[in-house]
Amino acid sequence: MRIGLIAMSGVRVQDAELMKLGLTLPGFVERSEVIASLPSLSLLTLAALTPDDVEVSYHEVDDIDRDTVPDLGFDLVAISTMTAQALDAYAVADRFRASGLTVVMGGLHATCVPEECMQHADCVVVGEGEKVWPALLDDFRSGTLKSRYDGDGAFDLAESPMPRFELLDVDRYNRLTVQTTRGCPHKCDFCASSIMLTKGYKAKPVDRVIAEIRAIKAIWPRPFIELADDNSFMMRGHAYELLDAMRHERVRWFTECDISIAKDEVLLTKMAAAGCRQVLVGLESPVSEGLDGIETNSNWKLAQYPKYEDAVRTIQSHGITVIGCFV
Repeated sequence: MRIGLIAMSGVRVQDAELMKLGLTLPGFVERSEVIASLPSLSLLTLAALTPDDVEVSYHEVDDIDRDTVPDLGFDLVAISTMTAQALDAYAVADRFRASGLTVVMGGLHATCVPEECMQHADCVVVGEGEKVWPALLDDFRSGTLKSRYDGDGAFDLAESPMPRFELLDVDRYNRLTVQTTRGCPHKCDFCASSIMLTKGYKAKPVDRVIAEIRAIKAIWPRPFIELADDNSFMMRGHAYELLDAMRHERVRWFTECDISIAKDEVLLTKMAAAGCRQVLVGLESPVSEGLDGIETNSNWKLAQYPKYEDAVRTIQSHGITVIGCFV
């Protein structure tokens, strides 16, 4: 049995008006190149959960001929996509299915609109895929594949397998990803990932994170790592322990977090010492009116607005660049 894992990459804009503008907004091209150079951590994780008697190969979508489906000997194709790449994902899935292959689709987009994805796939995975992937493969082998599999959002990150980083051609990437936490304690009305995929906020044990970093270093001695977290460091005890351990690995890294890290000088000092070079912070709006009601639990982001400038200066004083994210 052979499985092809197809990762959708980059930022593909489908809006005609944006296309007319030429997408020359400052930073857009640079960020799209970074995203295009990120492998799919979810697919590498599913590869690790695949039985040893199954052959697995990893492919970026740009490796796949868009006009004809190459005969790569797959029995099953798994495609992970976000909404920005969904139309391309549908086109690739349709071509594979037309050639007689079984297609499984998952990821955040499939979780948000599973019925739409079912029009282009034989099977859709909703939510966290770790717990359902082994059963899905058993069903496929027995000819009883269901059209939908639902993760219950309760996967324990202490059970996370080592992603199959060795499947990658590491020379084509400018960074690799490691997940240290999943979810976010805030509930912003525009944010799908922490709300749709998992229950609550959870952290991966430090020893597992360090093992993944060392696995990356085994194939890339001086890597740049992106933490694939929605909001890192919300569990301060776990954060301190993790950063103290990362300090010894001598890697450079980037992550996403909220503005509250500026209030913790101990945390910022540990982040800098551990190799943090950049953080992406959801500032969301340059005016307070644009923040009112965005965070639905307690209007937390509106309350932070008066502190934005000082917070950014504090974080950057530690040598950590702040990338502002706006909706």
